[in-house]
Amino acid sequence: MARPTTNPDDVRWRLDSLFSGLDGDDYRAARADLEARVGALEARLARDGIGAGAPLPGAEPAARLGALLDELNDLYERLSDVSVFLTGFTAVDAFDDAAQAEGSTLRRLTARLAPIGARVAAWIGRLDLEAVATADPRAADHAHYLRRQQRKARHLMGDAEEVLAGALAPSGGDAWAKLHGDLAGKATVTLTLPGADAPEEAGLARLTVLQGDPDRAVREAAYRAEGALLETHAVAIAAAMNGVKGEAGTLAARRGWAEPLDEALFANGVERTALDALRGAVAAAFPAMRRYYAAKARFLGLERLAWFDRLAPVQVGAPRTFTWAEAQAFVAERFARFSPVLSALAERAFAEGWVDVLPRKGKRNGAFCMGTPGRRESRVMLNFGGRLDDVFTLAHELGHAFHNDAAYRAGRRPLQQSTPMTLAETASIFCETLVTQALLAESDDATRLAVLEQDLRTAAALVLDIDSRFRFERAVFARRAQRELSVAELDALMLEAQDATYGEALDPAARQPRAWASKPHYYSARRAFYNFPYAFGYLFGLGVYARYEAEPDGFAARYEALLARTGMAEVADLGREFGIDVEDEGFWRGALGVAERRVAEYEDLVARLGAR
Repeated sequence: MARPTTNPDDVRWRLDSLFSGLDGDDYRAARADLEARVGALEARLARDGIGAGAPLPGAEPAARLGALLDELNDLYERLSDVSVFLTGFTAVDAFDDAAQAEGSTLRRLTARLAPIGARVAAWIGRLDLEAVATADPRAADHAHYLRRQQRKARHLMGDAEEVLAGALAPSGGDAWAKLHGDLAGKATVTLTLPGADAPEEAGLARLTVLQGDPDRAVREAAYRAEGALLETHAVAIAAAMNGVKGEAGTLAARRGWAEPLDEALFANGVERTALDALRGAVAAAFPAMRRYYAAKARFLGLERLAWFDRLAPVQVGAPRTFTWAEAQAFVAERFARFSPVLSALAERAFAEGWVDVLPRKGKRNGAFCMGTPGRRESRVMLNFGGRLDDVFTLAHELGHAFHNDAAYRAGRRPLQQSTPMTLAETASIFCETLVTQALLAESDDATRLAVLEQDLRTAAALVLDIDSRFRFERAVFARRAQRELSVAELDALMLEAQDATYGEALDPAARQPRAWASKPHYYSARRAFYNFPYAFGYLFGLGVYARYEAEPDGFAARYEALLARTGMAEVADLGREFGIDVEDEGFWRGALGVAERRVAEYEDLVARLGAR
């Protein structure tokens, strides 16, 4: 539940619409129900011979498949409620031992789902999908899920090996991921900021916010404090990196993937041709993004930017700031210009306590949104600092909530909502663009400069930084296949990747070799290459927005239909419905052209408004 504070902006998300509390009878009953359902499902798989084997004839298994789909959907809905409830505690308070303990027991339960999923996929791989879809409408409604399961079936170990992999996960990759999450959430460093009267204790979330401070001395102090914090825990975090990537690489090889990237492409619903087209366009945009950094350096009176200057505000006059109430009103009003349904969703999120707002000790870094299909709600975590970029982050995360809501209103079950990350950013980028376009249209030159700064900061991160993360992770996987990597090797690979993308735009003496240690994306035990989908989603979202500008009549309804179907068709097929060819480099270059034109306008404003 929301807790009262003396700061009106310190709004904390409510969890009591999910369960009354960690000790509540309703929560305990839900946990017991989950245990029973997983056990019953395991027993049914064994009893009905659901797993690998010979092909099954005709429509004979159709009724069994339909019942299995219902059972899985019900289980995942209930699981989502419990998972979001627990994450609602642990994401904002890494010191909540009771919630951490509950999360640990839940991870042991969910580890049993991996081999269940493998056995289900293997069994679906034996089916004649055309025959079962004709015999049972539930199969027809899940056609996309079933086709993907058949493809997954070709990349499975034996039933016994999949069961063993699932059983080992809590003490393997999941444990390493938890170690990183605990260190990132709990670790703090003491620093005295320039001009401050006393030292303060800060974690990674707070240090990230400080690196966007207008005072360069504050930014540098936060950067150096971050470096000291990460140095203290570098050996442990490197062990987590080696553990996660070692397990992921081993399992990918045993499952017949040529490399972990191929498994990631499948998970994200795209082919190598689409990734190659995207990365070709991204590389072609490096010079434009470096020009943006050069212009920003000129405005700040620097020869070139240091790592800690990337988030520096660019503003003529006092930077625009927002209270939490102002940010809510600002975003909701601009959403309303596009769709009353979108603005109503935002208002509901605010009114019903879906958002956790301010950074604090123990709270996870960054921002995210999570949905609960069982309750048809979402929860949004922010680390709101009152800056313009925090308003864009709010719009972004509410876009995810709207995506969830579109699926809920369309009656999609969990197996129909399995949206790949490449499409998961569609609504968030669209909502960010709504706010960006509105501000650019209604602002004077000074505000336009600040808006373009925020927009291009995002574009540069998704072009330069995301590509550097991709390069780094691919290099780590290649070396980890041979042996463990040391802290120094990880640092060197990170700097090499940054040099390849940022180039001369950043001071080589002030980069961040420990970016690998602070980014949680590298430590997902079940999701490798948690990077390129962001660039894909960003540009895909811009492409969808371009269709809105070209064909605004009736667009909102078509857009909601797209969001409701992102788990029910291939990425390429959904793109074609909006005139987008994701395997054509020309599309990606066109989308990046929007950012490149904004670089030119940014350079012009910097020249006219002058350096400080």
